[in-house]
Amino acid sequence: MRKLTRKYSAGDASRSRGYTLLELIIAMTLGLIILGGLLTLFSNSNRTHAELKKTAEHMGNGSMAMSVLTHDINRAGYYGEFYALPTASTTLPDPCLVTPAPLYYALAFPIQGYDAPAVSPLTCLSNANYVPGTDILVVRYAQFETLAPADVPEVGEVYLQGTSNTIEVQIGAGNAAVGTTKRADGSVAVIFKKNAITAADIRKLSVQIYFIAPCSVPADGSDTCTGAADDGGMPIPTLKRLELTAVGATAGWRVAPLVEGIRSLQIDYGIDNSPNVQNPATNRFGDGAPDTYVIAPALADWANAVSVRIKFIAVSTQLTASYVDTKTYDLGLAGTVGPFNDAFKKHLFAGTARLNDVGGRREIPQ
Repeated sequence: MRKLTRKYSAGDASRSRGYTLLELIIAMTLGLIILGGLLTLFSNSNRTHAELKKTAEHMGNGSMAMSVLTHDINRAGYYGEFYALPTASTTLPDPCLVTPAPLYYALAFPIQGYDAPAVSPLTCLSNANYVPGTDILVVRYAQFETLAPADVPEVGEVYLQGTSNTIEVQIGAGNAAVGTTKRADGSVAVIFKKNAITAADIRKLSVQIYFIAPCSVPADGSDTCTGAADDGGMPIPTLKRLELTAVGATAGWRVAPLVEGIRSLQIDYGIDNSPNVQNPATNRFGDGAPDTYVIAPALADWANAVSVRIKFIAVSTQLTASYVDTKTYDLGLAGTVGPFNDAFKKHLFAGTARLNDVGGRREIPQ
């Protein structure tokens, strides 16, 4: 039987000996450099993504806050068919009063505001829930939807029932359907449509009081900010509003958090006071366009407010390492604020909202 054998040359031995130590060191070094580059890229990407997320958050919050404010201001002064507003009182109404008489006379002021008070001027807004030096805005309007004859008004909710020249504030009783001759409290209507048979339409009355609170979520789970422990130990300035609604079985106020990271709310009011004679075509003064902007209208000018300029700062709810905010922010007639010299990124928002129904009543027909 033939034996098979194989001879190895020196070249064969050199090809089978593997990598040298130097080659391994070079390979490991290159691998570490590549790995370090990848880790740096990954870290930078994560950091950039986190910063973009923070920016998107406070920019989105600012846009949302502006949208909410603008939407409500656009509706201010809408009271259904009611056209002839009540005669304005000799004092600014107290927006916290929720009985029919003060609510009725307050309709003459579709909006009213308080210019950067040092403490809350309202009994329904505690100092603990208010950031000093920020504006407070009150907006009044009726809902577009009317109650159907089969609807049952909610107990404690506030309603308006009216025609073009007569209106009444009513508190829902919840004990009777709104038929063709009913009021929100179930009693017989006293305001009728032109046929003198069908009761006038009934709508919910909305009164919103906007303000800046020092926190979003109070530490104790209530509606009132408590201090440094709120929002997990980092209180977030938040746009909130008091909403007129049923509280238990009576009309009252509910605190509604709206948008986090909103601070330094400032409002300028556009006053329409020219021409200052009554126009026979509209039976009103002015022409529907603002002639001047002020931060604190006189009592007589509140009913002449036809537009609002809104400015506020949207701030990130998270710190940014190695960032210091050294910018100043122009808040219109209220002046500038800053620099804050903190590590929170911010953006200034500015917008203008028109009181469509108030200004529309004054426009000269073409």
